[in-house]
Amino acid sequence: MATEFIRFGNMFPPQEAVERPYIIDRDPFHIAGNLYYVGNLWCASHLIDTGKGLILLDVPCASGLPGLLYNIQKLGFQVDDVKYIVISHAHTDHYGSVNALVHRTHAKTFMGAVDTQDMLNNSERTKRLDAGLGPYNESFVPDVQLEDGDVIELGNVKMRCILTPGHTIGVMSHFWDMDVDGRTVHVGIYGGAGYGSLSTEGLKKFGQPLSMQQTFLESIEKVWDEPVDLMLGNHPFHSDEYQKHQRQLAGEQDPFIDPAEWHRFLTELRDGFKAFLAYTPEQAAALFAETHLMEYYGDTI
Repeated sequence: MATEFIRFGNMFPPQEAVERPYIIDRDPFHIAGNLYYVGNLWCASHLIDTGKGLILLDVPCASGLPGLLYNIQKLGFQVDDVKYIVISHAHTDHYGSVNALVHRTHAKTFMGAVDTQDMLNNSERTKRLDAGLGPYNESFVPDVQLEDGDVIELGNVKMRCILTPGHTIGVMSHFWDMDVDGRTVHVGIYGGAGYGSLSTEGLKKFGQPLSMQQTFLESIEKVWDEPVDLMLGNHPFHSDEYQKHQRQLAGEQDPFIDPAEWHRFLTELRDGFKAFLAYTPEQAAALFAETHLMEYYGDTI
C-alpha cells in the first residue's frame, strides 16, 4: 500500500502493467461536443473531431499504441483521418508512439520549441528515458515547434498553446473553445503537472537549474485566469476523467463541465508542490517509492 496518495506523485503503472500494457486499456468514451477520450488508465489521449480531420492531443508509449488504435476505431473514427498530433511535453509517455502513427497517417506533429531543442541537445538522456518505458519508444522532431502563444487551427478548432515550464523545461498547456449543444464551452489542459523531478536532487540528476522550482509556480499563476469550463488532464487521474464518465453513464448531465475545477486543480497542484519542497530527501523518496496508480482507482474502474 502506498504511503500517501498524491495525484502528482508516483503514478506509474505497476510492473505487471509495464510488462502487459493491455491491462490498463479501457474503452474510449465521449466527453462532450466533439471531444473524446481515447487513452488508458495511465496516460491520457484526447481526440477532437474538427470536421476537417482529427486532432490527437498526446499519445501513449509505443506499448500503448494498440489500445489507442482500438479506441479510435471503436468510436467509429478512422485512424487515417488523424491530421494533427499535438504533444504537451517531451516525456515518452506522451509521445512514444508518434513515429509509428506518423508512419501510417502522415499526420502533422506539434510540440513546444523549448522541449524540442532540449531533446535534441540531450539525446542520450532522452534515449535513457525512452528505453525505461518499454521497447520501440522513439523521440521525434515535430513538424512545428511551437512558441508561447501560437495557435493551432484545423476545421472548427483554434487551440492556443501557452508555455508553462516546470514538469519539463518546455511544457505547453492548451486552450480552445468548443460548441456543446449551442453553447460555447472553454476547454483547458495543464500540460505537465507532476513534480517529482523538481526536487533539488531530481533537478541535479537531469541537469536542470534549481530555478525551475520557482518557474513551475510562476507557470501555475500564468494560466490561473484562463476561463476553463471543462478541464482535461494529460493523465486521467489529474482530472478524474474515468470517474466523470461513470457519473455520465449513471445519467448525470455534463459531469465534465465544471467551471470551478480549474482553480481547484491548480490550487491542489500549487499547495502540494510547496509542501513537497519542504520535505527532506528521505521523505520525498518515501513518497515516491511505490506507485499510487491502482490505489487511486480502487474498485471504481
